[in-house]
Amino acid sequence: MGDHRASIKIQFEAHGVKKETDMWINYYPDETGVDRTVIEWFKEVWEECLAKYHTLIDEGIAERAAKEKEERRKQYEELRAEFED
Repeated sequence: MGDHRASIKIQFEAHGVKKETDMWINYYPDETGVDRTVIEWFKEVWEECLAKYHTLIDEGIAERAAKEKEERRKQYEELRAEFED
């Protein structure tokens, strides 16, 4: 048996999450051909990325709702002013 060690560097960036790793792995791939250490690192980073994504979506929904409410308030005030005169 030979030495199956490999040095790998991974850079990940999505939805504002930036991660980087430089690791030594003992290369024993699973059925996908990827070492389990790499998969575990990616799963951890991906979970953080999805959490950030959902936060961004929630913030966008809240921001849109606030803008729509403000627009309705302006329309209401305009109509109110029009009919009070």
